[in-house]
Amino acid sequence: MKNLKIIKSKEANNYYKRNLNNYNSQIKDNRIIDLIKFNKLKPKNVLEIGCADGKNLNQYQQSLNSKTCYGIDLASIAIKNGKKKYKKLKLLKLSSLEINKIKTKFDLIICGFFLYILDREEIFNQFNLIYKQLNNNGYLIIKDFDPLFKHTNYSIHNKRLKSFKMSYDNFLEESGLFKLVYKIRKIKDFSDKRKFKSSDVSLTMFKKIDFKKSYPENQ
Repeated sequence: MKNLKIIKSKEANNYYKRNLNNYNSQIKDNRIIDLIKFNKLKPKNVLEIGCADGKNLNQYQQSLNSKTCYGIDLASIAIKNGKKKYKKLKLLKLSSLEINKIKTKFDLIICGFFLYILDREEIFNQFNLIYKQLNNNGYLIIKDFDPLFKHTNYSIHNKRLKSFKMSYDNFLEESGLFKLVYKIRKIKDFSDKRKFKSSDVSLTMFKKIDFKKSYPENQ
């Protein structure tokens, strides 16, 4: 798990420092809030994976009146700052592969921008952990890169850190564990004209479903 080691060592803190102006900004990103309200969800328990200092999570809690909001991130600086700013949030320094350490199950899990740097040998394990951590009929929101076809790139900030860009729609729906509820895709120009390096992103919502009912019986 090369990426995880790199992120744990220093890259998580470096990422937070590079984007500190965004976290200190008062501008709200209402897309996820609008998505939740449009689908008339009222999650009591929310988990955001890749929460940074909890700025967005705090906005979700205020807008949705959620009872319990957990956020996890590997940036120790971010978690420390978030605990000072947002007293009502439960912020923990954990990796996405450690969510089973949280003894709460959630109505909603939000995957911030992190899946693209998850080591591929852990992708099945990651969604298995998410599935188990969701309540029945719970929801999963993913904000991540969404290219026309899967590919890899190396980070411009750390040449040892590899990005894995792919769509998760078919991957999750074909499992019979999740149903795609909503998707909006934002297409961007290639960030590097010399080779394919997609910056397309999407915001998708999935619902956890009963896999037994998703497989029709062959009589």
